Amino acid sequence: MPTSKPPLTPEERLAKYLRDASDYWFHVYKPHAGDVIVDVGAGRGEDVYAFARAVGPTGRVWAIEAHPESFGELVKLCEEHRLKNVTCLNLACLDRPGQFQIETLPVWESNYVREGEPAPTSHPVEGITFDALARRHGIGRIDFLKMNIEGAERLALPGMKEAMKRISYACVCAHDFRADRGEGEDFRTRAFVEKFLRDAGFALVSRDDDPRYYVPYHIHGRR
Repeated sequence: MPTSKPPLTPEERLAKYLRDASDYWFHVYKPHAGDVIVDVGAGRGEDVYAFARAVGPTGRVWAIEAHPESFGELVKLCEEHRLKNVTCLNLACLDRPGQFQIETLPVWESNYVREGEPAPTSHPVEGITFDALARRHGIGRIDFLKMNIEGAERLALPGMKEAMKRISYACVCAHDFRADRGEGEDFRTRAFVEKFLRDAGFALVSRDDDPRYYVPYHIHGRR
C-alpha cells in the first residue's frame, strides 16, 4: 500500500523555501546584499523568507498579497522569523484602482483575483496599480521583480509601466497551463507577458525543456 509522506519539519520547510527560490527565481537574477525585491503574489511567505535572507538587513523586500488568509500567514511568518526588512501589503496589483474579489480554491496557491459580484468563496480586495503603490510607499529602484498571480499578470503589468523602467531583473509567471486544463482562456498569458517584457526593454530567458509543467512558463527578463 502506498503511504503518504510525513509532513516537513519547520527546519525542512525553511530549507525547501531556500532551495525553491534558488531554483525558480534566482535562475537569472543573482541577489546581492542591499538589493530591493518586489514580490507580487507573495502567498504565505515561502519566497519572501528566501528573498529577505538573500538581500540581508541592508536590503528591502516588498511583499504584496491579495488573499486575506494568505496575507495573515505571510505576516505571521515574517514576525516569527523577525524579517524586519520585509514590508507586507494586502493589495491586488491591477491596471486600475477599485474593489475586486479574490477567489478561495481548495489549493490555496491557485487563488485568483476577478471582477464581479461577491461569492461564498471570495473575499473583497483593494485593487491598485503598482505605479500608484510605488508612489504611495516611495519604492524607487527595484533590483528584482517576482510576479506569480494566477493569470492576473495580464492586468498587473500594464499598471506598472513607470516602475518597469526602474527594474533590473524580473521573473513573471504565465499560466497557460491552467488554460490548457480547461480553466479559462484568461489564464493564457505567456504571449502577453513576453511581448510586454520585450517592449519594456528586457531580454528574455525561459526553461522550455524543463519537465515540470509550470517552470517553462516562468519568463525571466534582464536588462
